[in-house]
Amino acid sequence: MKIVIVGDGPAGAELAKLLAKQNEVTIVEKEELPYYVKPMMSHYVAGDTSKEQLFPYSLEWYESKGIRLLLKTEAERIDIEGKILHTSAGALSYDVLVLAMGAKARNISIPGAERMLTLRTWQDAEKLKERIERQKELLIIGGGFIGLELAGNLSKKGYRTKIVEKTNSLLNLDKDLTEKIMERLEGYGVEFFLGRNIEKIEKDTLITDKEEIPAKLVLCAIGIVPQIELAKESGLKVNKGILVDRSFRTCAPNIYAIGDCAECDGIISGTAKAAMEQAKVLANVLSGASEEFDFRFRSSYFKFADLPIAILGRLEGESQWIDEHTKAFYKDSQIVGVVVLEDMKTARSWEERLRT
Repeated sequence: MKIVIVGDGPAGAELAKLLAKQNEVTIVEKEELPYYVKPMMSHYVAGDTSKEQLFPYSLEWYESKGIRLLLKTEAERIDIEGKILHTSAGALSYDVLVLAMGAKARNISIPGAERMLTLRTWQDAEKLKERIERQKELLIIGGGFIGLELAGNLSKKGYRTKIVEKTNSLLNLDKDLTEKIMERLEGYGVEFFLGRNIEKIEKDTLITDKEEIPAKLVLCAIGIVPQIELAKESGLKVNKGILVDRSFRTCAPNIYAIGDCAECDGIISGTAKAAMEQAKVLANVLSGASEEFDFRFRSSYFKFADLPIAILGRLEGESQWIDEHTKAFYKDSQIVGVVVLEDMKTARSWEERLRT
C-alpha cells in the first residue's frame, strides 16, 4: 500500500516507523530537519540536554527503514478524487493519505506583540536559548505545560522566571492543585501573576490590568493553533482542527488525520504522547483492525522542576484526595480520573486501572 504522510512530527514519524516494513511510505515535511523530540526542547533551552539527544533519527535511519523523506517540501493541495497530493516537489499519488501537520504556536494580539518569542520549532528553541543565556531571565505568558516545564527547568539553573496567566489556574486544574504546583515552583524562585489581563508590552515592561512587570524577554506559551489550511482548502471538514472520527477518518475516503491537527468530539489532544498513541491506533486500523482512540481519556506526564505530575482519565465531577499524592475525580460514584503528584509508580497503576 502506498502511504503518504504530511508531517514528520511525533505522529507522522511514529506512524511511518510502524508501517514502513509492510508498505511504501513517503513523508512530506516542510521543515529542513528530520524528526526531533519537541517535549525535550525546554530541557535543551535550559542547557540540560544536548542537540544530539533531540534528534533520534538520522537521515540514514529513514533510508534504512525504507521511508522516503521529503524535507523542505510544502504540501499544497489534495486531489481527493484522483488520490494525488500536490507538493512543491511535484505530485504524489497515494492509496492512503495521513495528515499529521501538527500545530503552530498561538499568539496574542496586543501592542508590542512583535517582541514576544514562541517555542514550537527547532529554530524557536535556538533563538530562545541564545536570548535567555544573554538576558538571564524570562517572563512566560501562559500557565500550561510548556510554560511550567520551561519555568521549572530554568529556575533550577538559577534563571529568574515569571509566569503570567489570564485565569486563576494552572493547567486548567482546580485551586488546590494549582496551589501545590505554585508552591513547589515558588521554592525555586518562580514568580506567579495569575488572573491578569495583558494589555501591552512596552520597552522592557509587560503591562497588565493590575501592574507593570519588568520583562526583558517574553515568551508566549498560551496554546496551539492546529494546522488545517491544507485540509480546509482541499474541501475537508474542519473546525478548530481537522474533523475525524475515533479511527481518525476524515470526511473524505482514504484520508486520515492524527496528532495536534486532528479534532474529534470537540477535543484536540495536544501532546506528543497522545500523538504517538494515535499513530499506533491508526497503524492498526490501516492494517485491518477495528480500533478506536478515546479522545476524552487524558494521559499526560510532566515534570515541573522536581515535581512529577500525572493527569489521567477524565477530570470531571466531584473530587477529593484519596492519599497524600492522589486526587480522584468521581462520576456516578466511580473514579473516572486522577491527578497524581510525585508518585509516578502509582500513576502508572492508576492509568492501567482507568483504561480497563
